[in-house]
Amino acid sequence: MKKALALIASLFFLAQFFQAQTADEILAKYFKSVGGIEKWKNLKSVKMTGNMVMAQGEFPITLYRESPNKFKIVMTIMGQEIIPQAFDGETGWMVNPFAGGSGPQKIEDSQIRALKDVSEFEDPFINYRDKGFAASFEGTGDAGGVQCQIIKLIKHQGVEGEEISSLYYFDMDQNLQILIKQPNAQMMGQEIEIYLSDYQDTGDGLIMPFVLDTHYQGQSVQKLNFTSITVNEDIPDDIFKFPGEANTGGN
Repeated sequence: MKKALALIASLFFLAQFFQAQTADEILAKYFKSVGGIEKWKNLKSVKMTGNMVMAQGEFPITLYRESPNKFKIVMTIMGQEIIPQAFDGETGWMVNPFAGGSGPQKIEDSQIRALKDVSEFEDPFINYRDKGFAASFEGTGDAGGVQCQIIKLIKHQGVEGEEISSLYYFDMDQNLQILIKQPNAQMMGQEIEIYLSDYQDTGDGLIMPFVLDTHYQGQSVQKLNFTSITVNEDIPDDIFKFPGEANTGGN
């Protein structure tokens, strides 16, 4: 009986080992396809400009992101500048004159956890084990008619209230991410699907998708069409920093 249990344990260990090895092999091919993992490790900032298409219309948008955890979204709607989300590494904030606020307002503490996850700059698959993440090969599947290999990524594994599980679809021909399925905090944890396409060289050998199309319950709810992506430019800290303490979101 003991020998049988030991054999089962050994087979389980081997299955886990080969599964992790398969996930790592897929990720190695992916990073090779998008410019090489060293370039991604050395990535410090990204500025993305283009348009966001929603049911309400099409609006200019600029995204700023900087290592390790700063980001900002700027949109123009009806001639007004909107900042739906910004995070300076410590404080989350926004500017939305259509919601009755005349200036920057701090985002509520209850939303900061999700904001911190969004703000993580480095690709989650880089040194994922050191981050407390887990990646596993989940077989193959279809994404928009394209046959893919699927990797499940669990962020902050085992951390209560912070664990997030997502599925990443890598097409078998070019080894690129073409679909991400993940829960969305703004939709009460409901799953969204993000389709990634139009991969282009950003000018530094880094290959990134210029189109991100977010679907919910089978319908496109938000589509980002970027016309320019620049990397490793110096972005002033003032871009991200909360402008002041005058408006604190009703505190």
